[in-house]
Parts: sequence; C-alpha cells; structure tokens
Amino acid sequence: MGTTVARHLAGAAAAWLVVVAQAVVGYLGLLAYALATGADPGGPLAGPLLVLIVALLGVAALPLLFAPSVALGEAAGRRRAAPALAYAGLVAVVLAAGYAAAVAVATDVPGTRVPLVAGVSALLALPPTVAYALTARGVGWTARLIRRRVAGAEAG
Repeated sequence: MGTTVARHLAGAAAAWLVVVAQAVVGYLGLLAYALATGADPGGPLAGPLLVLIVALLGVAALPLLFAPSVALGEAAGRRRAAPALAYAGLVAVVLAAGYAAAVAVATDVPGTRVPLVAGVSALLALPPTVAYALTARGVGWTARLIRRRVAGAEAG
C-alpha cells in the first residue's frame, strides 16, 4: 500500500513539473513571437503570472486527468509497460479533449475553434501523462528491487 502511494505521489510530482515546464516553454515561445512580430510582449508579470496560472491548473489536473489516465492504463496494461503507457496516453487524450471542449463551449468559444482547442489540449496532456506513468513505474520497480535485495541479505 505504501509503495502504491509513493509511486503515485512521485508520478504526480513529475507530471506537475512537466506541466510547469510546458508553461515556461510556451511563454518563451509567445514572447519570441511577440518580439519577432513587433507585438506587445505584455507586462513584466506576464510570464510569472502565466506560469502560476498553469501551475494551479496542473494541480487541478492531477486528480482529474493524469491519475485516472495512469490508473486505467495500468489496469488495462496488466504489468507490461508499453501497453499500459499506450492506454494511459489514450485515456489522457480523450479526457483532455473532452474537458477542453466542455470548457470551450461553456465559455462561448466559436464552434469552429472547439476542435482546435480540444486537439491542442489533448497533445499538451501527453507529456505529463507519460512522465507520471514512467515515474510511477520506475518507483515501483525500484521498490521491488530494494525489497528483493533486503530479503536476499536477510536470508544470506
């Protein structure tokens, strides 16, 4: 039980860090675009505020998007890494696209833009999901390795 909690906490931390890194890279891309086109780059707090907002959204996405995706992926994958990762990615894409489409419709985004919003959200959900799944699997593998070595040392 303790290993499962530790696996998922480590995976959640990795996913959140990837979300924050994506926000930083996204802001730097927007800033470079603004400077290249001569557009207004925003105020001095534009970058930190964007990263803070995305970091808070990342915290909200952990139990709503990443944890269910990885849990369902692990359940469907049956202890093999590649199928579990593929299932987790598929569930994350479906959930992210659904959430984004629902929010886009609720906030009066034009109907022609809803598929674009859903698609971008689905693509942005994949790296944190992969980080979560691989970190959780790695922590579980490491815990099993340590248990085997301790059991071998106690038996020998």
